Amino acid sequence: VLLGGVLLVGSAIRAVWRRRIVAALLSAAIGLAMVGVGGFAAYVAAIGSDLLTHPTANTDCRTPMSRFAWTYEAINYDVADDSLLGNSNPDPEHCSTQGQAAGTDVVTSDGVGIAGWYIPAADGAGPAAPTVVLVHGWGANKSEVLKYAVPLHEHYNVVAFDLRGGGRSGNAATTFGLREQQDLEAVIDWLERAKHPTHVAVMGNSMGGGTAAIAAASDLRIEALILDSTHAYVANIVERRLEVDSGYPAHPGTSAIVAGVWVRTGLDLMTADPVRAITSLGDRPLLLLHGAADIHDVPAQSVDVIYAAAESAGVSVERHFCPDASHGKVIDTCPAQWGEWATAFLDRVLR
Repeated sequence: VLLGGVLLVGSAIRAVWRRRIVAALLSAAIGLAMVGVGGFAAYVAAIGSDLLTHPTANTDCRTPMSRFAWTYEAINYDVADDSLLGNSNPDPEHCSTQGQAAGTDVVTSDGVGIAGWYIPAADGAGPAAPTVVLVHGWGANKSEVLKYAVPLHEHYNVVAFDLRGGGRSGNAATTFGLREQQDLEAVIDWLERAKHPTHVAVMGNSMGGGTAAIAAASDLRIEALILDSTHAYVANIVERRLEVDSGYPAHPGTSAIVAGVWVRTGLDLMTADPVRAITSLGDRPLLLLHGAADIHDVPAQSVDVIYAAAESAGVSVERHFCPDASHGKVIDTCPAQWGEWATAFLDRVLR
C-alpha cells in the first residue's frame, strides 16, 4: 500500500511537471512568434515607409524644346539653366542632376518651392484659352509627364510641373496627394495671376491622379478632371508592392507601412484614397483612362470602383480602357486613342 501510494504521488508530480514544461514551451513559442511578427512589422514599417515617401527620382531632364521643338516658359527658375543642363548631360533621359532648384515665385502653403513649364497652345489662342495642368506620378517628374501634352498641344495651353521631392521642386516627402495637393494649388495660383485662363482642367497619372482628385475635391477652379491609371485606394498600392514586388505578405505589412508613414510625416495615408474625393466633384465632369493589362500595380477593377462612386454621387463620368496597356502606359500603348478620348472630353466640357 505504501509503495503504491508513493508511485501514485510520483506519477501525479510528473504529470504536473509535464504540464508546466509544455506550458513553458508554448509560452516561449508564442513569445518568439510575437517577436518575429513584431520584428517583421518593424522592418517593413521602416524600409517600406522610406521607399514609399522617398522614391527613386526620375532622371529625365528633356524640355519641351529639346523633345518636341515647342516654345515654353520656365516657371519659378531661370530658363537659361535648361541649356546648361542640356550641355552637361549627353543623355538627357538619364541626367546626373535636375539643375537649378525652384525659386521663390511659386511656393506652397507649407514652404516648398515648385518649378514647372508653361507651354502655349500651337494654335496661338493666347493665355486666356483653356489650360490643362499635368500632374505626374510617383517618382516621376515634369519631363516624364510631358508625353501627355502631345495630343493637347494644338488647342490647349499646357502646364507641366515637378511635384515636391522631384525634378527642380523642393525636397520633401511623397505623401500620395495629401501634401502634393498644395503643389498643384500653388501652380494654379501662379497660372491665375500670370495667365488668367478662362478654364482649367487637370490630368493626373497614377499618384498624380490621386493628387488631382484630392485637390479638386476642395478647389473649384479645377473644372474638369482626367485620371489615368489611378488607384481607388492607397492600401491597394501598398499591398501590391508588398506581394508582387517584394514577396512579403500584405498583412500585417500594409498596416506596418501605413504606421511607418504616419511616424515619418504625421499623416494617415488611408485618407489619401482618390475614391473618397471623387464624390465631391458635383457637376464637374470626370474622364477615367486605364490599361486593361494593368494587373500588377493597379488592376483595372480599381477604375470600376471609382466609376461606380462617381455615378452614385451624380458626377458626369466616362471611362475607356487600352487593352494591352500596363500601369501608366495607356498613352504609350494606345497613343491615338488616348488623344481622341482626352481631346473629345476636353472639347466637350471646356471649349
